[in-house]
Amino acid sequence: MNYFDKIPTITYDGRLSKNLLSRAQLSDKIKKEKSAFYPYTMEDGERLDILSNDYYETPNYTWLIMLTNNIIDPYYDIALQENDFFEYIKSKYGSYEAAARKIYFYRNNWVDNIDTSLTVQQFNSLSASYKKYYDPVLDNYLNVQGYKRKRYDDQVSTNKIITITVSNVNGTFTVGEEVQTSPTDYAFVTNVTATTVSCQHVNGTIATSITGQESGATADVDSVTVIHETLASTDAPYWQAITYFEYEQELNEQKKYIKLLDPRYAKQAENDLRRIMSAK
Repeated sequence: MNYFDKIPTITYDGRLSKNLLSRAQLSDKIKKEKSAFYPYTMEDGERLDILSNDYYETPNYTWLIMLTNNIIDPYYDIALQENDFFEYIKSKYGSYEAAARKIYFYRNNWVDNIDTSLTVQQFNSLSASYKKYYDPVLDNYLNVQGYKRKRYDDQVSTNKIITITVSNVNGTFTVGEEVQTSPTDYAFVTNVTATTVSCQHVNGTIATSITGQESGATADVDSVTVIHETLASTDAPYWQAITYFEYEQELNEQKKYIKLLDPRYAKQAENDLRRIMSAK
């Protein structure tokens, strides 16, 4: 069955057209059948029509896979292949380098350190600011045997906001660009005035002078004022800066994981679609 054959027709600009704003959904009865859905990981470059043919033995249930996974755009709502992904990054951010350098947010890094463990003695020697990132490991008698990283799913928009008072300014700093004192001492501009440059996502120490990595502007640093500090410097080992590239890469990877409706329910879903669309 062709999905578009069931979309109602409307008159638009004096012409009969398919009402593409119509959007069907799986019935509540099917949704409640948890055993009706199976997890599936799409392979690189796998097409939905080929998957439909392999799973349902017909390419005509491509619409059902899309409906099951709320896929509207069959190109960007599924995982892009590597070349297509980098082209997408380039079109959105200008270049891979820009996306890989600019920070989007900060996330607790427990996932990358889940196997980290401490003895009781090692834990007791930690400062109080570090202890909050660990949970006790108990034996069958509830005695503490050691400590492991706490599963702490959290993220913050930035680690620190500062205002840099500048002088001897040459050029014009631009909002969003990176300013550096050195390659390891940098921040990202949020606002610019004649005598100040406000920044977020601060790494290292901003001092002496700054240079805009996109504008090429330079200035001497007279002083740095911390406006807000979300993450103290002592918290830094337990958090990770996530760049725009890493964020997009994770989103793209997640799109590989879909669910498939059991073929036994395909006909019911088809009948539901026909009924819903005929009522629109």
